[in-house]
Amino acid sequence: MKISKLLATAVLMCLAACAVKDDKASKVALHANNDGAPTGEVSSKVLPGGQPGKVNIMGVLVVDDAEKGGKTLKSGISLNLMGGKALDGKVAEVTAKPQDSLSQNQNQKDTDVEKAETESTYLNVGCSEDQIDKTYTNGLTAKELGDVKDATSVRMTAKVVFICGNVGLRTISAAIKADKLILDSVNLVNMVAAGAVDVAANSLVLKGQNRIGTMGVDTAGEVVDAPILNMNVIKDVTGDGTLMLTSQGGNVISAVEDAAKSKDTSAEKLQRIHDKNEEAQMKSGAKVAADSDSEADSDKE
Repeated sequence: MKISKLLATAVLMCLAACAVKDDKASKVALHANNDGAPTGEVSSKVLPGGQPGKVNIMGVLVVDDAEKGGKTLKSGISLNLMGGKALDGKVAEVTAKPQDSLSQNQNQKDTDVEKAETESTYLNVGCSEDQIDKTYTNGLTAKELGDVKDATSVRMTAKVVFICGNVGLRTISAAIKADKLILDSVNLVNMVAAGAVDVAANSLVLKGQNRIGTMGVDTAGEVVDAPILNMNVIKDVTGDGTLMLTSQGGNVISAVEDAAKSKDTSAEKLQRIHDKNEEAQMKSGAKVAADSDSEADSDKE
C-alpha cells in the first residue's frame, strides 16, 4: 500500500515538472516570434502564414561583433523578421536566420550610386520645407517625383534624397539610390505579392525613428513570401536617429475578407495597414527589450 502511494506521488511530481517545462518552452517560442499570437504546428487543413522576404544588409551597417565574433549590426540599426498568421491565428515560425542577412563583404559598390553621385539634383519625398537641410541642397536643382503609390516600378534617384513620414508602396520594383540619403521619421513599407526594395547610398543620415520594410500580401489562398529587401550604405552613417529593417510574411484571411480587400486598394487603406503594423512592431520591440532586460537581471542574480 505504501509503495502504491509512493508511485502515485512520483507520477504527480513528474507531471508537474513536465507542465513547467512546457510553459517555459511556450514563452520562448512567443519571444522568438516577436508576436503575442500563439505558435505551433499547423494542421494540414490550415494554410500557414507567409514567410518574411530575403533581407540583405551590406556596407557599413554591418560591423564586427567584438564580444561574440562574426558580424552584427551597427548601433542604432536593427532587423526584425516576422511570420504571417494562419486563419486560426497561429504565427508561422520564421525559418530564416537573421545572421544570414548580414553581408561578410563590407565594400560592396553600387553603379547606380556612382551615377547619382555625379548628378546635380535633390529629391524630396514627403518632407516639409523646414525638414530640408539647405546645407545639402546648395547648388542642386529640385527633382520632381510622380505618384508612387500605384506605380508598378518606382525609382527615387538623385545626388541627395530626402524622405520623411509615411510612404506606402505597392510596387513590384522600388529603388532608392543616392550619394546622400536623409531619413526623417520614415515609415516606408512595400506591400506586394512579389518584388523587391533596393536601397543604396554612400552616406545615410538618420533623424528620429525610421523603418524600411517589406510585407507580404494577405490572401485567402497560399501566401507567398514577402518581397526582398536590400540595404547598402557604402561609406558612413550619421545622425542621432535609428533605423529598423523589417520583413513580414502575409496573413491568411477568409474569402469574405479577401473579396472586400480587392475592392479597396486605395492609398488610404494601405496607410492604415502600415500604421497598424507599425504600432504592433513598436509594441513587439518594447516587449523584446523588456524581456532582454529581465533576462539580464536574472543572469546577474
